[in-house]
Amino acid sequence: MTHSPDAAPALLRAGHHGAFVQEGDDGLPAAPADASGPLGGLRLAVKDVFDIAGLRCGAGSPVWRDAQVPALRHALAVQRLLDAGAVCVGRTVTDELTYSLAGSNAHYGSPLNPACPERLAGGSSSGSAVAVAAGDADIALGTDCGGSVRLPASYCGLWGMRPTHGRIATQGCFTLAHSFDTVGWFARDGATLAAAFEQLAASAPAADLAQRLRQGVQWRHSAEVSALLDDGIRSAWQALLPAMQAAGTGVRPVAEALDLADWADALRTLQAAEIWQQHGAWFRQHGGTLGADVRERFERAARIAPEAVAQAQQRRVQAARVLAGIFAAPATLLVLPTVPTAAPARTDGAARVDDVRQRSQQLLCMAGLAGLPQVSLPWVRVDGAPVGLSVMGARGDDERVLAAARDLGQTLQTLEISR
Repeated sequence: MTHSPDAAPALLRAGHHGAFVQEGDDGLPAAPADASGPLGGLRLAVKDVFDIAGLRCGAGSPVWRDAQVPALRHALAVQRLLDAGAVCVGRTVTDELTYSLAGSNAHYGSPLNPACPERLAGGSSSGSAVAVAAGDADIALGTDCGGSVRLPASYCGLWGMRPTHGRIATQGCFTLAHSFDTVGWFARDGATLAAAFEQLAASAPAADLAQRLRQGVQWRHSAEVSALLDDGIRSAWQALLPAMQAAGTGVRPVAEALDLADWADALRTLQAAEIWQQHGAWFRQHGGTLGADVRERFERAARIAPEAVAQAQQRRVQAARVLAGIFAAPATLLVLPTVPTAAPARTDGAARVDDVRQRSQQLLCMAGLAGLPQVSLPWVRVDGAPVGLSVMGARGDDERVLAAARDLGQTLQTLEISR
């Protein structure tokens, strides 16, 4: 179909850092179902991949949006938060079809990182991260396929969560790669992040579980992570581990080898194969409307051979087996930097952005391949830019991961090295 630029939703409300898209604000839910609910009065921003009744899902592409019909009902994740009393304040910009980690969109621009305006906000949930970091929302829904909540959380100095794969229903949400996509969300503090989880997962209140979940936590780290980090982050990481030990949070290295480069390659292969399976036919008709970076990824996806997919599946099984071994002991949690660098500068060239993407995927791929829960929380600033720290746990251990991340956040406040 032919797209008319005039039909595209206008980018951004003035003064909101490029976070929001509009398609008639009068179509947004006007009031919460229960203003006295557990999220009563909290402002909710929603990535433009979730259905909102009466509006068309854009998924970061004007052409995609124009082919959709208005949604008949809210996505389940949106409805759960509204039912708990949250107030929807707008829909947020996403990278095209969510196929990016950069936080840029050829049609709608790059949301401005409030924590460090000269650097990228990170994608594909860039608009949601920016809405929270700018103080325009208290909770923002995103999606995480290959790191698209965890990475922008790190870049913008936020709390962000990727839950166990399948723990949060994706009904009414655009899917990029079905075996990797999860609902995710952002908040400025751990308590709000946990409150959103309770509603999305129909989980018991965090306060009721926290004391039990804190007992016997076994913290682990991987020595192989250090080689991926930029110098400033490596220095902070090497100082953090003994500081945690001194603060009474013992952390020991894992014995298992983590083949992170190989695992990241497997994730890219499998993710691309699923993306082509779902969206290849659309790309054949409309690929020319995509930005050059996203179009190139689709073109690579089209060339993946079945043999490569089969081999990547075997590597996924191997990664899941190794990670399951790490978390086999009860209450074991892995701590690691969320990504190996601060956000790239907005002026950095494609080569720098791609290098950051490749190295970041080596830290982000574990949760994606094995379907594990992971929380990113604010940690340090390097060259003036925020970098996040992550807590990862066994499948289904989301509540413990959240409780431990909140405890770790309090510990970090007492450690001078982390400020």
